[in-house]
Amino acid sequence: MTKVVVIALGLVLAAGAERRAQAETSFSVKAEAPAVTAGQKASFKVEIVPGAGFHMNKEYPTTLTVKEIPTGVKVETLKFSAKEAVRFVETGAEFQVPFTANEKGKKVISGELKFAVCSANSCDPKKQPFTLTIDVR
Repeated sequence: MTKVVVIALGLVLAAGAERRAQAETSFSVKAEAPAVTAGQKASFKVEIVPGAGFHMNKEYPTTLTVKEIPTGVKVETLKFSAKEAVRFVETGAEFQVPFTANEKGKKVISGELKFAVCSANSCDPKKQPFTLTIDVR
């Protein structure tokens, strides 16, 4: 009986480790913005790239939400759906977020992505924060 419990516990621990390893490789997020001139309209890009063996779940209600905006920056739309992405296919998604920065300096914007990536065995919903720095000249 003790051997069965130890083996079962080992399987549970191994499954947990595999799940954590999968979470680290199932996707990546890139957030970037060009250097901008104060007062001019621009856009920053947030991209989701599924890892090897994974793809975007096109049925999941994917969203990008801008959560923190510094003083001197105006973001016109705070929440985007998959339909509003400039690209949303199985190989990845890309959102362009329009903004205007009226004050010079480094400005940090943060937000959250909600999406799901799938492998042959499972589909995993994700909540992923993102942060980017905009250089306003």
